[in-house]
Amino acid sequence: MKKGKSLVLTAAALAMAAIGVLTGCGAGGGLPTVTVWSWRSQDANLWKQVQQGLNAKGEKVNIQFRPINSTNYDAVLQTAMDGGQGPDVFYARAGTETLDYAAADMIKPLDSIVSLSSINSASLHSGVQWNGKTYGVPFAIQTMEVFYNKDIFKQYGLSVPKTWPEFIHVCQVLKGKGVTPIYTMGLQGWMLALNFDEVGATMLGDTFTQQLVNKQVNYSDQPFVDALGKYQSLAPYFEPNFQAVGSAGNEQETQFALGKSAMVMDGIFDVPTIQKFNPNINMGAFLIPPATSSQSEKIDWYLDGDICLNSKIANPAEKKAAEELIAFTATKQFGQDFTDIAGEISPIAGVQVPAKYPLSVQAYHWYQTAPINPLFGIRSPMDTQPPTPINKLSKSGVANTNGIFTAEQKVLVPLLTSKITPKEAADEIQQTVSWYFKK
Repeated sequence: MKKGKSLVLTAAALAMAAIGVLTGCGAGGGLPTVTVWSWRSQDANLWKQVQQGLNAKGEKVNIQFRPINSTNYDAVLQTAMDGGQGPDVFYARAGTETLDYAAADMIKPLDSIVSLSSINSASLHSGVQWNGKTYGVPFAIQTMEVFYNKDIFKQYGLSVPKTWPEFIHVCQVLKGKGVTPIYTMGLQGWMLALNFDEVGATMLGDTFTQQLVNKQVNYSDQPFVDALGKYQSLAPYFEPNFQAVGSAGNEQETQFALGKSAMVMDGIFDVPTIQKFNPNINMGAFLIPPATSSQSEKIDWYLDGDICLNSKIANPAEKKAAEELIAFTATKQFGQDFTDIAGEISPIAGVQVPAKYPLSVQAYHWYQTAPINPLFGIRSPMDTQPPTPINKLSKSGVANTNGIFTAEQKVLVPLLTSKITPKEAADEIQQTVSWYFKK
């Protein structure tokens, strides 16, 4: 009980500390100040560049960027928003979090403020729209690939697998040589779910995922069971006792970077972490290869987050500046600035990934040519329930416990350790998301 109270007090203290940074801050030379909160500390230089660009165009504004630790961000933001002390503009997790604030009338619909015509339509349908209105500007597309150590592959005469049997053969050769084929973090359920979605993208394909969205099939059907079975068959090639790995949250990136495994199934967002631990690593990437001739390689992707506008800005000058700022986040210039600095994929049309990020260039090509569409896991329609009453300013919100991404996380360790079968895992997932198929 004491521990619970301590956690509550800690969250409240963090929120007040974050709010305190903003309290009493002037507008900087008479300019309107727009506060921007994010869990991405790496975007500090982006917002400096945005301010310089806007000021150079005569749109005078002082941007006060506030990065908050990712683990605490959601709680700090919600406490501030509930107390009427939230930022003017903030990053939100696409899906549940964005729709939660939209349903609670805490953020403004952007359709009359922002030009959305240049934004990838699939990302707009990926958790930023509610009741026919758009509440967030998508800013980053994340993709999932298999990263491999080119030097280890060369040492053992291995090439990039083009079929599932070839992939298993690569794993068998590496294991036979005493090399861990794939490093995996069993304690990080969210990463396991993304890894499975990576396998599922190729195994399921667009036709089946469209049927899922249309409710013509469900997660208990054989193609999904087979995809779970394929993922389960990789377990012998993970590091021993993988289910106990992941307490630090980045073990698979560090161990792969240090040559402790030949491959890692991961997101393009973790490439900087890998390169931080080994700047000289010679790494490449490939997609999960198909198991049958009717399948083709697909890249799993999802909308990482979006940028929202507080609906309760009292100061007219700050409100106008905040609206101008969020309108700018939907422009090609902002998208290009984001990609140039972060090396990540923007959902805005015409943005090019610089050659200095070769793995992102490759991921962007796959995203353009072989994306799973529609999505079937995270950020899919099956991942966010319709609004239900929750305790947030006595308004309606969105339940977040019964989406497909959560459902996957519950079953994957039991599946990978053979405590349940693929069929049992599929049936449990289907039961968890049965609300979607009853609509």
